[in-house]
Amino acid sequence: MRFSKCMILGTVMNSQNVLIRRFKPEDYDRIISLWSSVNLPVRPKGRDSYEKIRAQIRSGSSILLVAELNGKIVGTVLGTHDSRKAWINRLAVDTEFRRKNIAKKLVSEAEKWFGERGLEVFACVIENDNITSMELFKKLGYEEWDVRYFSKRKSQES
Repeated sequence: MRFSKCMILGTVMNSQNVLIRRFKPEDYDRIISLWSSVNLPVRPKGRDSYEKIRAQIRSGSSILLVAELNGKIVGTVLGTHDSRKAWINRLAVDTEFRRKNIAKKLVSEAEKWFGERGLEVFACVIENDNITSMELFKKLGYEEWDVRYFSKRKSQES
């Protein structure tokens, strides 16, 4: 698999045709703009830099999918794994296009990719105030666990 290869993975049919496909390098600025517009913390000088995203995808342990409608990126999901557990990250849908099954389809395509790699445990971290995401993942069959998340960062951009 080459980083720049565009592969169509599926479509969402719900009053609009939305194409779910792999990230292409020319998508980068639009993805960062989407993440910012939906208030995801964006670190373009660190973990969200083009170079870091590119390296993550090339490692083979990650896939970045975009949902596209008429040339506009309206959603994303970053799927990552450590060969034991799969993680749903960076799930974002443009506010104008929410409640149209786009997030559901993005998660489904990421899970499919994980399954093709033999992974059976899928997880996500959701901030306490993000009720919408919690409801979505519960509807998708995810179980809530009472855990505390700790992290150690080398910099604010990590």
